[in-house]
Amino acid sequence: MTIVRHFYLVLSFSLLVNNISICQVDSIQLSKNKLSPKPRFSGLQVEATSFLVVSELGGLADYDLYSSENNYYNIGARISVEYYDYISLDVGGGRESGGPFLDYNLFARHTIKGSVFWFSVLGGISIHTKKYSREPESILLLRAGFELKYNLTKYELGILLKGSTSFLEKDTGYLGIGFSLGFYSL
Repeated sequence: MTIVRHFYLVLSFSLLVNNISICQVDSIQLSKNKLSPKPRFSGLQVEATSFLVVSELGGLADYDLYSSENNYYNIGARISVEYYDYISLDVGGGRESGGPFLDYNLFARHTIKGSVFWFSVLGGISIHTKKYSREPESILLLRAGFELKYNLTKYELGILLKGSTSFLEKDTGYLGIGFSLGFYSL
């Protein structure tokens, strides 16, 4: 998971540089990118991702607290549910991960919405549950994640690259590529 950790650090740094670099001399452009309070329901999304050894199904609801005038930058909250499992390549059928897992998440979210690409950085808490262990186990974790979406249609259908981890616990992270179906108020 060290590759995923480094990826999150690079993404966080790039967002910081991006936010600093939006300061421009053109006051019209600056006012369009300035965040102001705009509490509103932002959207619902259903997703299915997989990547080599992990498969994930999820659903989420986003709520914006602050948005720029052009809706390019958004800061808000996300409530989501994620069901994921590590695909076992063991011929004997044994499970190494103890999964599948079901996570209930509450995230702070920063989203950049371009005309085709949307990028979100997430951080918050998660109730991480092992679904089929002998004694169901739930733990509270701090989580971080990201989501990069390429919109195939005006905003409903997209290709998704998504990752999430707690950094501390084993078997609490994933990286996946898949599809999303969303309903957004823009």
